[in-house]
Amino acid sequence: MNIRKAVPADAEMVGSVLMSSYNISDIQEGTRVFYEETEKKINYVVAEEEIIVGIASWIVHGLPKHGLCEMDRLAVLPEYRGKGIAKKLFSFLVEDAKRFYESNNSKLRKLYLLTHTTNGNAQGLYKKFGFSHETTLRSHYYGGLDELVFSMFFDSTKNRDDTLRINYGENPETGDPDFPCAPV
Repeated sequence: MNIRKAVPADAEMVGSVLMSSYNISDIQEGTRVFYEETEKKINYVVAEEEIIVGIASWIVHGLPKHGLCEMDRLAVLPEYRGKGIAKKLFSFLVEDAKRFYESNNSKLRKLYLLTHTTNGNAQGLYKKFGFSHETTLRSHYYGGLDELVFSMFFDSTKNRDDTLRINYGENPETGDPDFPCAPV
C-alpha cells in the first residue's frame, strides 16, 4: 500500500472513490470535484495498490500562524474498508499538514472536521483517531440535517515533540490489531 500526495493524473480514480462515499452522482462529477477542490488549494492524499482505493483531503483555514486545519474528506472504497487504510491516510494527512505549517514557520494547532449526525460509523472512527465532538451546526448543509464538528488539538506544551500519539488495539469488528483506539 502506497500513501502519497495526489496528482492531476489521479483525477478519475479519485472521482470513483468520491462517488462511492459522497453525494456524487457519477465519476465525471467526482473528477470535476477533485479538480475544483485542488484549484481551491485543498490538499489530497491517496492510498493506492493497483488502483486508488482511498482518499483524504485537508485545507488550511485562516493564516498559517493560526495553526487551523480542516480534514475535508476521508473515504475508502467499500471493498477495502476495515483494513487499516483510513488510519494510514489519516496519519499521512496529519504529517502532511504538519510539514506545511512548519514550512510556514508555524505549527498545526487544531485539526477539525464536519460530519453528518446520521454518520455514526464515521463518528466512531473519528473518536478512535482522537477527535472529540466540539459543537453541532444546525441544518448546515441540508435542511433538517445537522453537522457535528469534531476537533483534535496539538498542544506542544503537553506533547513536546508535537507528535500525534494514538493507542492501538484490536478492532472488535475485523480483528485488525493496529486499530486506533484513543489518543495518549
